[in-house]
Amino acid sequence: MKDKSHIFFIFSIIFGLIIIAQIADWLLKPASFDKFGHYRWNAVGEIQSQKIVNQNIKVCRECHKDIYQIHEKDAHYNVPCVDCHGAGNLHVAFHKGGKGAKNISVKQAVLKKEYNLEGCLYCHRKLAARPSDFPQIDVEQHFKFLNVTDQKTKCTDCHNPHEPIFLLTDVRNSRLHPIVYKCNDCHNKPVKSSYSDVPNHPKIFECKDCHAEIVNDFSQRPHHNYVECRTCHLFHKENETIGRIYKNGNAKFCLLCHEKKSFKSETYPPKIEWPSHISKIGYIKNGDEKTCLNCHSNQIHKMVLGNGKSPHKGNWRKEHKNFAFNKTTNKMNSSCSLCHQKDFCSSCHKLEMPHPGDFAEVHKDMIQKKGKTLCYNCHGRQFCAACHE
Repeated sequence: MKDKSHIFFIFSIIFGLIIIAQIADWLLKPASFDKFGHYRWNAVGEIQSQKIVNQNIKVCRECHKDIYQIHEKDAHYNVPCVDCHGAGNLHVAFHKGGKGAKNISVKQAVLKKEYNLEGCLYCHRKLAARPSDFPQIDVEQHFKFLNVTDQKTKCTDCHNPHEPIFLLTDVRNSRLHPIVYKCNDCHNKPVKSSYSDVPNHPKIFECKDCHAEIVNDFSQRPHHNYVECRTCHLFHKENETIGRIYKNGNAKFCLLCHEKKSFKSETYPPKIEWPSHISKIGYIKNGDEKTCLNCHSNQIHKMVLGNGKSPHKGNWRKEHKNFAFNKTTNKMNSSCSLCHQKDFCSSCHKLEMPHPGDFAEVHKDMIQKKGKTLCYNCHGRQFCAACHE
């Protein structure tokens, strides 16, 4: 090649650009860049010196201990306050007082508390991309399932954002449970048959594999027609092999479906007035959070309630006759039968309670066999004279 000048010209331009780049790097690169890594080290101190805007949940706990306690035990424990209420720097500074509060107005200090449907659905809208174990709803289907008649009903009319499912124990202490899969984790369309009917289908865990007796018993109860196991026993996946399942018996959880409210249909599911429903049998402790299960466990499935103490207050063994027997009508109080079977009383009283309809004709034989003292356990000595003079 006779003429090489163009080659030298091109390389001269490239070399010149490299020199310019080196000079620019020397002049413009921050002094602390690349000191401990590919970032500017001084930026760490600058960020640390900035005022905190989003408040830590522990800061909120200082004033809102009651809310903090229910929030920390329930399913929203890992949702920080700022996600719903916004940055709380002005709110905290205003209420702590001092120099920082002088330029903050009352209006600026108020945190956002207004209900917003999209705020709830930002996390809980039903999406195919979300795992099935994460609580998510289609608003229209959800309202249809609960027979909600008012489409403008707020989520907060049933759910407390601080304790959305009213767990009795800390969610982080809920029992560990083998992974539970649903068919729709993999299938887009509803599956009508069991996975065991499909050749070479991977083995998946089902409730009946370990809890066959309870599943079979549940299939005979009213709830079976409307809900599945995981409707009440919510499951949260922690990794590919294990998760936590909630065994929740809180009355407030039952009331999510069964509390009578103006925006719900009266036909289904069965609804009650609360707390007036429980006040009708007011001699039961109002503080018993599992009060629904005390009476209605037979509507769900066979279970061991583990109630170590009587739900009745005071010296119930001595005083219960004042409630069990109606002196005006001379009949047993029907409220007892809400929880107790007919043979419950006979375990102590040694005879059928309440007495059968023909008792007036046959009680003579019973008294001859067992004596009058058995009657005196409930009836006064003057009771007999009302008829026998």
